[in-house]
Amino acid sequence: MIKRLSLLLTMAGFLFSLVACSGGSPTTSEGSKEDGTAKKESKQLVVVDWGGTSSKAAQKAVYEPFEKKYGVNVVVVSPTDTGKLLAMVESGNVEWDIVNHDTDVALRLESQGLLEPLDYSIIKKDDVYPHLVTDYTIGLQLYFTNIAYNTELFSGDHPKTWAEFWDTKKYPGSRSLYKNPMGTLESALLADGVKKEELYPLDVDRALKSLDKIKGDIKTWWDAGAQPPQLLATKEAAVAAAWNGRVSTAKAEGSKVENEFGEALMMSTSWIIPKGAPNKDLAQEFIAFAMEAEQQAAYSNLIDYAPTNMKALDLLSEEVKERLGQTEEKLSNQVVIDVKYWADHFEEINKKFNEWLLK
Repeated sequence: MIKRLSLLLTMAGFLFSLVACSGGSPTTSEGSKEDGTAKKESKQLVVVDWGGTSSKAAQKAVYEPFEKKYGVNVVVVSPTDTGKLLAMVESGNVEWDIVNHDTDVALRLESQGLLEPLDYSIIKKDDVYPHLVTDYTIGLQLYFTNIAYNTELFSGDHPKTWAEFWDTKKYPGSRSLYKNPMGTLESALLADGVKKEELYPLDVDRALKSLDKIKGDIKTWWDAGAQPPQLLATKEAAVAAAWNGRVSTAKAEGSKVENEFGEALMMSTSWIIPKGAPNKDLAQEFIAFAMEAEQQAAYSNLIDYAPTNMKALDLLSEEVKERLGQTEEKLSNQVVIDVKYWADHFEEINKKFNEWLLK
């Protein structure tokens, strides 16, 4: 779902990305353009999201209701592309109004002055988790990088903590981890005995030493969210770090896979408005609408990503909250990723992580 691109690209790199990506992007709306751009029309709003099942859920829960309420044509462009966004802003030719982006990347874009400020006289933020609200970003959904497993290989006991994920003697079978330091290093430190309250600042060297212990058992370093459930379903991996929504979707389709929310790593995506967006006033209205408890709950009823508006939880059944990892018991065992820390340190840590992968 979510793949980060370096924000230290040169201007030439930005322009190259703009040209290279213009060959076609999948979309989920009839109003979308396959080349990742959209024509400007009156009362038209261009929303960029990740595509796939999450975009389909947003279409029903947010985009279509907004169109009906405001008489607006919502054009959906997918997937989210950092390089293209940067190129648009740098060139002054912005064609996107709103973007759904990883929160840590959104914070980096904010720090570089590439976003429009959010108007909190329109957008209601009081019920949104405070750590997901800044002057330029607001969290729209929660998801987890959690332990997932094949239920045929582990019909009884299964790994419930990252220490147990690392324990290949008690829980035999190949592993799969995310080819990204964010979340992967936290899981390595938790496996090595670090308490969740003491994770930050990350001890990167200790995390890499912990990863050394399991490196030989890692069947696949995945970089696309669809991979872990596939690897688990085919038993190429017995246990994997995975995005919970991808696993629950695969389970609903008949795969013998399951999520474990013990020590699940809570992550998020956020709404942002690129600097120079052509319809920034209407974009504020859209974000206000999308952040309301009713729309957030409707979205979470359609796909297993949790709301950031805490009042939306009151509108969800206990069964849905259980599936989302939002019961009191499950929440107490989860780990909140420090997105501000990653916004400040991703580049340097990612370099070190990739050097370790090549060893």
